[in-house]
Amino acid sequence: MINPLKYIVKRKMGLVLGSGGAKGMAHVAVIECLRDMEIPIHMIVGSSIGSVIGALYCCGSLDRFKSDVLKLDKRGLISFFDPVFPRSGFVQGNSMMDLLGRYIPDGTMIEDLPIPLAVCATEYESGMTVVFRSGRLMDALRASISIPGIMVPVRFRGSLLLDGGVANPLPVNIIEKMGAGIIVAVNLHPGVGSRRLRSFVKSEMHRFKLMMDAEEISPIDNETPVQKVKEKEGRRWLETVAHWLRTERIKRPRDEMPSIIDVMSKSFDIMEYVNTMLMLKYHRPTVLIEPEVFNYGTFDFNRSGEILIEGERACRRARGTLLRRVKLWV
Repeated sequence: MINPLKYIVKRKMGLVLGSGGAKGMAHVAVIECLRDMEIPIHMIVGSSIGSVIGALYCCGSLDRFKSDVLKLDKRGLISFFDPVFPRSGFVQGNSMMDLLGRYIPDGTMIEDLPIPLAVCATEYESGMTVVFRSGRLMDALRASISIPGIMVPVRFRGSLLLDGGVANPLPVNIIEKMGAGIIVAVNLHPGVGSRRLRSFVKSEMHRFKLMMDAEEISPIDNETPVQKVKEKEGRRWLETVAHWLRTERIKRPRDEMPSIIDVMSKSFDIMEYVNTMLMLKYHRPTVLIEPEVFNYGTFDFNRSGEILIEGERACRRARGTLLRRVKLWV
């Protein structure tokens, strides 16, 4: 059905891809769904893994990335971690950037991408969202995926930058400022919290509103290469991290303590859940897609096939809404 009003009221469709580590493979399924439905994507904002998937799509290499990740096993996953002596993080991040370099041409500038892209990171001192709209794409991505405690943060123009999910795991407010008239957002943290946590978030909404309404920082000169924080390489860390990053979901006795990586990952999930609920309270997208990826960990990329299926299921659930509220108007 053709909607004649869409030629009068021209709306740009913005896609928001949230943070969530390996859960972000669900973003790939959503993009494929939008493509199959012939829904155009006019702009993208991503946080952490969302920024990576958005960048790969803008560079035209998302299909190739998906194909390669689906072949990834546990041994292959570990090979992309380059452990360092743990002062600011366990992983340097160079190997991960080398991986992305297979799909993103060297020297790619954000402002030259065929689709407008915004990459979100977090400023360590202030806790503000840092939004990259121009400059070197790989530098922006390196900052956006700097999971606290896991990956060494990066320095940019005197600031220390962390993962975008710390301050803004679902940056709907950023795509609004970019001028999107219709917004499709993919939330990877729809239900990580307990009933008690959900009650707490609801009661604290107004107190936290000031934080969510704070202006984000836009880097003045993104062309300056991000300087990686240098750490002395330690010995035997690869074997240690391989143990910590085990991807099997082992059911441990109730009195057994989780590993340090499990604690960090779960804590990060809870933080992202809380901040996402706050964002959605004051910035509602046109369509919210929420894959059921509760049981997947931050580093479960070797389970990408399962996560893609959950993304496809979420798209099927949202198909009617996408047709009525998006396809008819773009």
